[in-house]
Amino acid sequence: MTTKKNEPANAMAFYHSDGLTAAWQQAMMYAGKDGRIATMLDIVQARLKSEPGEQNSPWEKYYTTMSAEYLGLDRNGKKIIIVAHGVGPMATLDGVQKTYSWEYKDKDKNRSGGRITQQEFWDLAEEKFGPVSIVDLEDYEKLYEYPLGQVLTASQAKVDPLLIARFGSQCEAYVECHAEIARAWHRTELGLKPEDRYEKENPPKVGNGCLYKIQEAHLRNGAENSDPYIIEVKDACDGCYYLYSPIEEGYAFAHLLSVGALCQTTHTGQNKSLIHDICCHDWHDGTRLIGIQEPADNKEIRIFEGPDPHQILRRHYKELWQKTSQDAKLSFCQLMDFSGKKFTQYAKVGATCDTQEPEYLVNKSEKIGKPVLFRTTIGGYHAFFRYDIKEVKMMALPEANAYKFVSDPVIEYTDKSPSHHTAMLQFYKIEADTKQRLISVDKLARSYELLMKFI
Repeated sequence: MTTKKNEPANAMAFYHSDGLTAAWQQAMMYAGKDGRIATMLDIVQARLKSEPGEQNSPWEKYYTTMSAEYLGLDRNGKKIIIVAHGVGPMATLDGVQKTYSWEYKDKDKNRSGGRITQQEFWDLAEEKFGPVSIVDLEDYEKLYEYPLGQVLTASQAKVDPLLIARFGSQCEAYVECHAEIARAWHRTELGLKPEDRYEKENPPKVGNGCLYKIQEAHLRNGAENSDPYIIEVKDACDGCYYLYSPIEEGYAFAHLLSVGALCQTTHTGQNKSLIHDICCHDWHDGTRLIGIQEPADNKEIRIFEGPDPHQILRRHYKELWQKTSQDAKLSFCQLMDFSGKKFTQYAKVGATCDTQEPEYLVNKSEKIGKPVLFRTTIGGYHAFFRYDIKEVKMMALPEANAYKFVSDPVIEYTDKSPSHHTAMLQFYKIEADTKQRLISVDKLARSYELLMKFI
């Protein structure tokens, strides 16, 4: 495994649909007994040594890290934020699970976030676990009109005390690196080449010379030594969690830290910027962890993007057949096209979205009748096409044992509210090889050895 710069990758990113625990386990399998999970400091180092657009560029992915952030009351009753990189109650998988169990063990679903005890929080502040950074929340609130929810310029980011705690000693270098990437992006958005000069008396003209607000922002922020917007500093639960959530007696808030990928956004009037966010990780958020194979102190981290079971299945399906225990009977099923062939889909359960996962190879198929209109009541959010296969089976002719939608679903409205989905479907009579099936994506995703075989 090598990066674009042809240097060996010593780190790999793992995402798992089952969440943080599964991603952690696979990342540590890769890291080995002498390895570890990346902290925010590692992400900063990796991004400083790379550029957007490179293969496996860490600027273009979001990551959850082994840096953790805690909010609680110090021994004097003052609200403080503690940032710890790779040390503390959340430095191990058991510690992370125990902390977030505050939320996921709550059957009434009234709790959010993670918690540690007040004593653990005091021990952190007194550096009994290791070095930490401490930020006074009351002082931090006074810095901005909308603290923990607004996009910062490069000059603001360089001196933001919470961002310095989160990014560590290389915060200023990281901010300037991001700012330069943003300046180049603004110039590209204007259609300017890197060598084009900005002159106060004769600035570059856009289009017919009329500068609109967004174009003016690009022109201003693309200039040398400009102060572009680059980072949104957030807390947990989509903002203002720290400011307005009461701290339960005997506890302190606790979360891992996540950093986003570069993205384009429009904010603060008509400012269009290239930013990323940095925030606290909620238990149900998607998780991408980086396993590092060896201590990376004084070494550059080269991140290789880890296995994607969907891509692996598509590229290597010929090697991923599994024999069935016996010649299975084909049930009424939906068809799909996969790698130029026709397959049955893995069956879904109940009125849900289709699985879109290939199972049995279809050897022979015959259309039964002409396409017919299928109509079903919308259950839940109207953007998701959910239905029960029993609804389709009730419409099928006796000789049909399969079907396929031949049009995209259309939303019907009743009193201006989405009420039904409709789509055209075609019935088939098929024969399929039920002596073997393709491995399911879920089963493939759980097999670390099989995933790594194709990396």
